[in-house]
Amino acid sequence: MFSVSSPRGMHTHPAVGAAIFSPVHSVYRSERLHLWPKNFPSLSIADDGNQFSRSCQFLHVGRYPLQLSIAGHSAASSVESYRQRIPAYDTSEQLPIENNNQLGIVWTANEIAEAVGGHAIKLGPSGSISTDTRTLQSGQWFLALTGPRFDGHDFLHSALAKGCAGVVGNRVYDGWPVGFVQVDGSTLISLQRLGALARKKFRGPVVGITGSAGKTTTRAMVSLALEPLGHIHQTSGNQNNHIGVPLSLLAMPLFSKACVLEMGMNHLGEIQELSRISEPSVRVVLNVGPAHMENFRSLEEVAMAKGEIVLGARPGDVCVLNADDPLVMNLPIPDGVQRVLFGSKVGCDVRLIAAQSTQGGCAVQVTLEHCSSANSLLGIESKEKSTRESVGLEGDTNSKSSSSRVVFEIPSPGLHLAMNACAAGAVAVSLGIPFPQVGKLLANFRPAKMRLNIENCKNKIRIINDAYNANPLSMVAALELLYSIDCKGRRVAVLGDMLELGKFGKRAHLDVIKLCIELGFDLVGVAGLQFMEAIKAADLTSAEFSMISALDSESLALQIGNKLTVGDVVLVKGSRGMKMEVIVDVIRSIHV
Repeated sequence: MFSVSSPRGMHTHPAVGAAIFSPVHSVYRSERLHLWPKNFPSLSIADDGNQFSRSCQFLHVGRYPLQLSIAGHSAASSVESYRQRIPAYDTSEQLPIENNNQLGIVWTANEIAEAVGGHAIKLGPSGSISTDTRTLQSGQWFLALTGPRFDGHDFLHSALAKGCAGVVGNRVYDGWPVGFVQVDGSTLISLQRLGALARKKFRGPVVGITGSAGKTTTRAMVSLALEPLGHIHQTSGNQNNHIGVPLSLLAMPLFSKACVLEMGMNHLGEIQELSRISEPSVRVVLNVGPAHMENFRSLEEVAMAKGEIVLGARPGDVCVLNADDPLVMNLPIPDGVQRVLFGSKVGCDVRLIAAQSTQGGCAVQVTLEHCSSANSLLGIESKEKSTRESVGLEGDTNSKSSSSRVVFEIPSPGLHLAMNACAAGAVAVSLGIPFPQVGKLLANFRPAKMRLNIENCKNKIRIINDAYNANPLSMVAALELLYSIDCKGRRVAVLGDMLELGKFGKRAHLDVIKLCIELGFDLVGVAGLQFMEAIKAADLTSAEFSMISALDSESLALQIGNKLTVGDVVLVKGSRGMKMEVIVDVIRSIHV
């Protein structure tokens, strides 16, 4: 037999509604099931220990956890077993809420005021945080961000019409009918304070990933590789900046076991601030390359900016570094921080042994090796390296360390994915995932929208849709993919300007044009002033391909439509500001 009580009276629980009990078996059903994940539809409690063990995961979530007194050895054992499976969050002050299939942390007005250093002028219902009235759900608090080109306070009427619980901001209009937490100064700082507090309440590992290329892909792969831990929360879309990172933390479900955050930057100090907010326990630096160069004078400065992610690492944290990139390897790692290396070099903790295109260039077979006692790269003797090379990549027979290998196929194009998988494997093993599982999990990877998506159109034209963004590193990878993929017709590169490269832009665009010549593509179309200037600077007199150009993607789309035919493979890539997806839409609609 057992009894159940709660802070608000017998047989009730404010987080989930009313319960009905009997001495032998009790069924606890929620009147607010829409607030919970779909895999928690109801709760059953019984005095049988096994039944209780299966069902009590629902109990200790929320501001008002049930207090149970249970008689019997098996029941007591079940309670103890459950305590070991409590979600990674400190849930003592949190309630979950589900909005549009996403869970976020719920705050009272007073909690918000305390977190942001503001004043709860008018109380309102507890709710999660939104900064966008277009996606705001009823019951959320609207945080009115302000910036050089926008002011969230202009959208208070929209927030109210959507049913907001209240506003966090500098001001509201007279007669404001719902909650109001007043902030003096920047509401962006308020958002970041809330995000930082959300991080402090989370007990699980947080993985922070930065690099000049491959962040989104690696973030998705890391999330896959960590699935054995339980639910993995990760950055949504492109929320990798000073606004997106705190929003990602605020959207983290209570039952998440780990969090994987992408961190971007375009100036010094930005990664340091994102790291301060998110306090990653695992800090990943993928590479350093010429991206967002407008505010940097050299790649060394870019490395300094990316390296800010490791500056705040504390003893016990892990830094996962690309051993193939000298600029990454030169980053100073604080004392007491574990260094985990990935790459193709001997001595890496997780080493890329081989990568091979399969399925006509539409997939990649990857071989990774995990060395459980990998030597520091700084101490590897050239004799050992030559010995390994003499027996081939598959023949580490002379290695004294314990190692294991996995071979798997990623059903997505691009040899560069192998190094992203290598980085993900390094993160996974650093968090205790058995290495044999890593390959099986990474084989489930699928690329994000507009990131090397292969589309076989009804008109028999194949599109490599990589229109989301571009920088010199990712551009080279995409062009090499176009060169290697099976093609029954012509290979066509349709490219948009790579933005935010500053003084490096002229050289970078010229190098891309020269690479197109070297790879011998049949047709190259470019959009943007920088590519048009690069065409003028390049020597195209001996080039055996056709070239078309336009100032923008819309104008180029008008030209490209009548240039393509059945069997062509077309790569479409450019910076986000170039909106190259316009050309993808045109290619889909071509009648040939």
